[in-house]
Amino acid sequence: MKQNKHNQLQTASSPQSAGQRLRRLRERALPLDDIPASEVILRNWRRDITAGCCTGVYQGCVWAFALQLARGTLHATSYQMGLAVASQALGYLFVIVWAHQMEGRRKLPFVTITWLFTRGCFMLTPLLVRGAYAREWYLFLICYAPIFFSISNPAYTALMKMIYPAEVRARLMSVVRIGVAAATFATAHFMGLLQEQYHVDYRWIFCVGGIFGVCTAIAFSRLELQEEKEEEKPRFQHFLQDAGRILRCNTAYRLFCIGVFLAGMGNLCANTYYPLYQVDRFHILPEQIAVVVMASSAAALFGYPFWGWFTDRFGPLTTTFVSVGLNSMVPLCYAFGPTISWLMLAGFLSGAAQSGVDLGYLNSVLLFAESDSASQYQAIHSTLFGIRGTLAPLLAIPLLHLLHFHWLTAFCICFGVIVLGASVQTLAVTAHRNQIGASA
Repeated sequence: MKQNKHNQLQTASSPQSAGQRLRRLRERALPLDDIPASEVILRNWRRDITAGCCTGVYQGCVWAFALQLARGTLHATSYQMGLAVASQALGYLFVIVWAHQMEGRRKLPFVTITWLFTRGCFMLTPLLVRGAYAREWYLFLICYAPIFFSISNPAYTALMKMIYPAEVRARLMSVVRIGVAAATFATAHFMGLLQEQYHVDYRWIFCVGGIFGVCTAIAFSRLELQEEKEEEKPRFQHFLQDAGRILRCNTAYRLFCIGVFLAGMGNLCANTYYPLYQVDRFHILPEQIAVVVMASSAAALFGYPFWGWFTDRFGPLTTTFVSVGLNSMVPLCYAFGPTISWLMLAGFLSGAAQSGVDLGYLNSVLLFAESDSASQYQAIHSTLFGIRGTLAPLLAIPLLHLLHFHWLTAFCICFGVIVLGASVQTLAVTAHRNQIGASA
């Protein structure tokens, strides 16, 4: 009997048994037979999920309410609202500089340090947003954070390429995004309830968000990476020349960038209008904002696993095209929706579409990128996002005044521009297939 127990203990502690436990853990978390069972990949995945859940709490505390509070509570002008939306892309104008700075260096500090100072700054909200200059300090915080957050973008893309196998990257990342969406869903509902029913000051809610923002940096800093050799980075002039060469020589990627630029312009113009329309037309309350955010997060919960499978099955370019087409329905809901319930439908469609865009954009960039050029491709993509994201809100507000706040026309223009961008993306899909056929 003792010998049998000893044998059982040996079997339970054997490497084969440990491998079986890892496989069972993997199958419970993500039932896919073709994922390579690697302890390092699984550990990094769990840490990425932890960082994602903390990100969801941060977003549910801060960004679920940031723009609507600026307009409804702090009475920001329409031009200040345009600046606040533009700031979310302004930093990406300089991403190519950050991508050059990280060449030949360890990528992880570019992510963790940036997250620490941009997300953690909201812990200072109760101290700064008070008195005669409360609105100015509030606008400073919601503009400062996204501008400097962009520093982490090319490094984050390179890290995703480094820690996840290409054949299952979309599905693994989709699970992380599910954690983000679930945490955002729960947090937005709870924080909206606290503000509406119990009159909790939003400044303390932002402070809680800042604490969880710091936790994202701590969790992500624990990733296990292969030793990166410090190398001499190329001269910035050469780096820019390489980026220009990519756009000149890679026709499919050039068409992809044009399509994304146009669709993004229409979407960002619409995003500038949404908080204005919600407050001015429906006088939306924090609890109702939370419901819209919850609808978006619920759609993302179902969207990420679907888009992860869809991306690995049909490719990221097809994912981008389909999700952008779905996103074009959102401004139509605002244009023709007579009641606030239509905003819930718009939120649901937005969450479903944005989860596909999130996975589609990143994996499309990695699809086009050569093995040692991921940061350059992402830098081009992000720089173009910075250009359109800065221009779109600043053009959207004068256009709205020119239209005399005729919302129907404004939203229909946004719809038309998004559809035009999606049409160009079909050309990118065709060009990429032709490139594959020529090289085969």
